[in-house]
Amino acid sequence: MNGFKKYQTKGIRLQVNEVARVDVNLAVGTAAETVTVSSQAVVVDTTTATLKTVVDQKRIEELPLNGRNPTQLMQLIVGVVKDTRADVTSGTTYPGTLPVSVNGNRSNSTNYVLDGAQNNDHYSNAANPMPNPDALQEFSVQTNNFSAEFGRQSGGLVNAVTKSGTNDIHGSAFEFVRNQAINARNFFNPPVSPGSNVRRDDGLKRNQFGATVGGPVFIPKVYNGRDKSFFFFSYQGTAQRQTPISAGRVVPTVAQRGGDFSAITTRSLRNPFDNLAPFPGNRIPVSLFNPVSAAILRDNIPLPTAGNTISIAPPNAYRDDQFLVRGDQQLSSANRLSGRFWSAIASSPGLLNPANYFETVTQRGWNNTSVTLTDTHIVNPTLTNQFLFSYNHTNGDAVPVYPAKSLKDLGVNMYNDDKPQYHITVAGYFDTLNTGDTNDFIRKEYQFSDTMR
Repeated sequence: MNGFKKYQTKGIRLQVNEVARVDVNLAVGTAAETVTVSSQAVVVDTTTATLKTVVDQKRIEELPLNGRNPTQLMQLIVGVVKDTRADVTSGTTYPGTLPVSVNGNRSNSTNYVLDGAQNNDHYSNAANPMPNPDALQEFSVQTNNFSAEFGRQSGGLVNAVTKSGTNDIHGSAFEFVRNQAINARNFFNPPVSPGSNVRRDDGLKRNQFGATVGGPVFIPKVYNGRDKSFFFFSYQGTAQRQTPISAGRVVPTVAQRGGDFSAITTRSLRNPFDNLAPFPGNRIPVSLFNPVSAAILRDNIPLPTAGNTISIAPPNAYRDDQFLVRGDQQLSSANRLSGRFWSAIASSPGLLNPANYFETVTQRGWNNTSVTLTDTHIVNPTLTNQFLFSYNHTNGDAVPVYPAKSLKDLGVNMYNDDKPQYHITVAGYFDTLNTGDTNDFIRKEYQFSDTMR
């Protein structure tokens, strides 16, 4: 501009979901003179009423995280607290999900966005899994007065973006180990044996390992994608094994299995088939035993090992694999196309001890797949248009190890499909014996949006 010095500014860094303001001071002078300013943009948002905090890449990578779950860092934000209520999540919710309450709102009213696309589990409105810290660029938490363009929830907004490739090849490899052999024992754990001063360890063995790589797309003698085509890949695996938690169950003694309940002196057992007449000496004739109950008691419920109790300790192993692939194409100086594929698959094995149906664990599987395609076009210096398409698939299945015989096979006159289940409750004894039911919880979401600003 004639009569003013040329103005250049550097060091402006836009964070996730940010509109930065840069004030330009026009200084009188000749065109040959240049004013160069190297500084950050104004960090106070003077254009909107939104209350927002950005958790940047440095904090994501350097702050300690138990289980490498970056959403734990949301608790650094003022007004954000962890919600430990059991009704926020369910068995089909992806493991490691951290429900939070924003400014006192219900934790299932928090909206999660990943690379501009919805990242919510529709079953309970909890969050779907987020990529590991090495794959996240940063995320912001908006706690109040956020824009109507996001919609969906009123509690808070968590907006995360994944890393993309650059003109230089960058990569990393990692493994994090937690092992009971090198962990300190909890002072409040029970002793290894009665009277011992040595406390039990937690028996935890967890390995988290993976790698990332990103850079320009380059095929020797075929294609050089510097300044145009970029890729980024991330993988993280988690393998966890832990000493099972023991629990006690009350089961019938040898005498009781033969109908002899004479040891019970506080009450009189009565015959429901004879006008509630008392059984002499609290002894029940074996001929009155239900044959189905007798078969389950004989084959699937063990004898007590101490008094009238047994101890059970079903295993609780866990495996998790996460993959992320992202590509960016600079079609022109005003047009950028981005695509991202994200998959998280977790599982825990099932068990049904044929000699002890109390030792049962339902096999669980969790699967979340997300695909996003974004086209960003700069229409003119003051107008930008972004088109987004995303697909989100979530499933949490439960497939128990089935009993060898169904209740129909044992003689119950009822319909039974090919997925048998025992669910037996005896109040005052072992409470409930449940071999587990079969479930499949599939949730799908398609999203199309076009935002002009």
